[in-house]
Amino acid sequence: MNFITRITSIGILFFVAQGCEYFNTTTITSKQIKDQSLWNDKDQAPSFDDCNYLEGEDNLTCFKETISDNISYALSQYDFITSEPLDQEVVFVIGIDLEGYFSLVNVEDEYDVISKIDSLYTEFESIVANLPQALPAIKTNVGIKVKTQLKLPIRIIASPQE
Repeated sequence: MNFITRITSIGILFFVAQGCEYFNTTTITSKQIKDQSLWNDKDQAPSFDDCNYLEGEDNLTCFKETISDNISYALSQYDFITSEPLDQEVVFVIGIDLEGYFSLVNVEDEYDVISKIDSLYTEFESIVANLPQALPAIKTNVGIKVKTQLKLPIRIIASPQE
């Protein structure tokens, strides 16, 4: 009976030792997470259906040109009223959410153009919100949609109304 007890004890010890590998945890450092989160060439940038047939940089160029054309057209419909002549650049910071909808995150306005034209910021917000829905960006190494931002410089030219 002593022999059976020994064999059983050795068997139990063997199974416990083998099972310990399942309790090992791997730690992922914040640097590894940050490295994997950085945008790379394999990731899929946001796009529009009309641009989706293009690859890489051509797709991104088409995407940006579509946004720029839409914004330029909308701004051309707006009658700027200002007390002084303007020919300055502002930079739109545009956010694209997980569903492909656009929002105005910020306007980088070094020359304070927004304060010189009535309701310009509100108009910018409306123009960006009315951009057509895009196909969101995809982080391919994890296969999920991600929020993105892009910067789009816009030149504002206005003459004083008499």
